[in-house]
Amino acid sequence: MIKEKERGETTEYVYNLLKEMIVQWRLSPGEKINISHLTREINISAIPLREALSRLHSEKLVILEPNKGYRVSDILDNDNMIKMLEARILMETHAVRDIIRNNHISVTEKMAQLTEQMSSMVIGSSYKKVLEFTHLDEQFHYTLLNAAGNPFLSEAYEGMHCHLHIARFYHVKGKVDQKQAPAEHMEIIEAIRTRDIYRAEMAIINHIQDSGHRLLDNSEK
Repeated sequence: MIKEKERGETTEYVYNLLKEMIVQWRLSPGEKINISHLTREINISAIPLREALSRLHSEKLVILEPNKGYRVSDILDNDNMIKMLEARILMETHAVRDIIRNNHISVTEKMAQLTEQMSSMVIGSSYKKVLEFTHLDEQFHYTLLNAAGNPFLSEAYEGMHCHLHIARFYHVKGKVDQKQAPAEHMEIIEAIRTRDIYRAEMAIINHIQDSGHRLLDNSEK
């Protein structure tokens, strides 16, 4: 019998493996998930697999359909990607205004650390590294939102799972924004450090819009 701790560790392993398979499109958008097949392929019991799928369902990477089981969720179409980016702009520009007005400038230290980690990663063709890069990017933006001091705003942002959607687009794009995104992050950081609200708002808007253009332009190729 698998002990509770071992089962938790196994579930975490299966969760990370399935997430990587979804981002890599080894499990394609819309594909039905055959639990029996996956248990044989991964060489694991159905219990941790179902626990991992439940977690992925909460992140909207898989969908549970009544009487049909799990399938991989579709990637966002261009229209919904644009709407998601518009929501991010509203939330993040509000957050950066509150950060500067409330003098929470020290948050830039953590934001700079995350940006440096993004810049220094060696990614190559590893989808595990793509997920690590995306997680750092997500943490940069969530740190910004969290520093605004509005837990409802932070919870709403976290529930959007923006960067998991972005990670799945990287498969089509073929690479991450390792050069552009950190440079744009530094502009946001410097604007906050100098307490320039207008510059900070524009840095946020330009970064989100430009990252969206990079994703969508490449997704259509």
